[in-house]
Amino acid sequence: MRNFGARIAGTIVAGTTWLAFIVLYLAFFADAFDFWQKLAVFIASGAVLTGVVAIIWVRWVLRD
Repeated sequence: MRNFGARIAGTIVAGTTWLAFIVLYLAFFADAFDFWQKLAVFIASGAVLTGVVAIIWVRWVLRD
């Protein structure tokens, strides 16, 4: 991702993918878990998303 537009697109794709994951997870796979376990999955996946987006933008900020 060398230009600004590609980084914006990458951020949008990452966010959309995360939202789709959360919706599908809660709809189909989370029946056996209680509220706190569902919340833990939500927070952990949000942390992964934040890390991915941070890597995308930090590499752009720190470019030569």
